[in-house]
Amino acid sequence: MRDEDMMGQAASLQMWESISSLNSDKWPTILPMTELRPGYEETRHNFFPINFDQVCTHIRLNMYPDGGIARLRIYGEAICKVNANEIIDLISIKNGGVCKGYSNAHYGHPRNIIRPDQAMSMADGWETARRLDRPPILETDQFGILKVTGNEWAVFKLSSAGYISHLEVDTKYFKGNFPASVRIEGVLIRDDVLSSKDNINKIQWETVLGAEKLSPDSLHWYEKEIKGRGPFSHVKITIAPDGGISRVRIYGKIHTL
Repeated sequence: MRDEDMMGQAASLQMWESISSLNSDKWPTILPMTELRPGYEETRHNFFPINFDQVCTHIRLNMYPDGGIARLRIYGEAICKVNANEIIDLISIKNGGVCKGYSNAHYGHPRNIIRPDQAMSMADGWETARRLDRPPILETDQFGILKVTGNEWAVFKLSSAGYISHLEVDTKYFKGNFPASVRIEGVLIRDDVLSSKDNINKIQWETVLGAEKLSPDSLHWYEKEIKGRGPFSHVKITIAPDGGISRVRIYGKIHTL
């Protein structure tokens, strides 16, 4: 890697030798030479779908003949390689977690809640639209949880099928618009079963965390409350009746056959 004080200078002989040892000129092509558009607001985003199913740890970017590129983003699924005895965040996008479906993402996409960093704002979390089927008079049960029929949900594929040890639900920044409660369920299935919302609703989900009351702008930790520990390959997070959460962490160990 080049030092910051070398920006604008040519690569040294030592750098070239290090680069050559990778034999990157023989790597398989992900995207062939493709024309780019200029950096005006309406043309600066160049999106290229690709058909490439090999696992990669490094990529080589070639530009012809010269010029500048502001940002490069490569989208895909991370591959989780960890020790079977290591506790990891099974749902984190960093380890390979993926959002597979959701009921509502009006203000923020549910994929935000599995980011590894802390949320920067409400927009960096998952927030749904207000439901219109709320009862005129709100009542709570003996646990202080609102009695409502409506809810919103999101389903995630875990990085690897695993056993859950504990989890966190963070409502940071959500003060007047946090959900009244959260519920988490799990299942062990093939990923292709979740091809549609109809399939998601037909699955027999097992309770991981029963309905738990949430508080505004707070980090909630659950361990003793966990009912089902797995193994699970997918989880369904349900908030009631609506609102927003910033992050969810699901910690555990991967399931080995």
